[in-house]
Amino acid sequence: MKARTTTENLLSRLIDQLNTLVPFLALAHRDVFNLIKREHAVWFSLEAERSLPESYSVYRRNVAHGAFLLGYSYTEAFLSDLLRQIYLRNPRMLPEDKQLTFGEVGRMRSYSAVLRSMVGKEVNSVFAQSMEAIANYFERKLSLPWPEGPKMQTIRASLLRNCILHNSAIVDSRLARVADYHEGNTITLRPEEVHSYGLSVRALAPDLYARAEAAFLRRRR
Repeated sequence: MKARTTTENLLSRLIDQLNTLVPFLALAHRDVFNLIKREHAVWFSLEAERSLPESYSVYRRNVAHGAFLLGYSYTEAFLSDLLRQIYLRNPRMLPEDKQLTFGEVGRMRSYSAVLRSMVGKEVNSVFAQSMEAIANYFERKLSLPWPEGPKMQTIRASLLRNCILHNSAIVDSRLARVADYHEGNTITLRPEEVHSYGLSVRALAPDLYARAEAAFLRRRR
């Protein structure tokens, strides 16, 4: 069987990663929580036992948030790696102002190393921005617009992720503007909400990948 290329692996890798979250989310079921509470003395060390949630609602939230953060990370990795592959295949598309220092170039031994470094700089600069700016970059720079529904879901997910990681799961003003939350509320995602986000990624990624492949990733003859 012919091995899949790196670019062909990007989409299948994302789908495989999202599939791993299905049984992960199933852990949020109350019966699983009850089983863990009943068997924790056998399964865990004393230190781990002390960190177990006291209530099912906290346990369910923790599972849902963990699955969501993984799913968002998988999505962002897919998008950044797709952009990287587009530029590696089409280096003339790189912005002309993307420069390397003399010291950086001096440490590299090949053209491919220089190219990878320049592409990496561009990808890092793009993904240091908000998800809305990233989506606009794909549309403006690459002519790869995202469908409006999945686009808004992904922007909302990025703001949720930021609040969960950096604001103790408290809603900030940016999230309140694009989601059904009030600033200062505590975020408590339910497993079905995480599943809904996963479905939006499954709608966005194949469409975006197919159009990127047709425009940039097929080998020229």
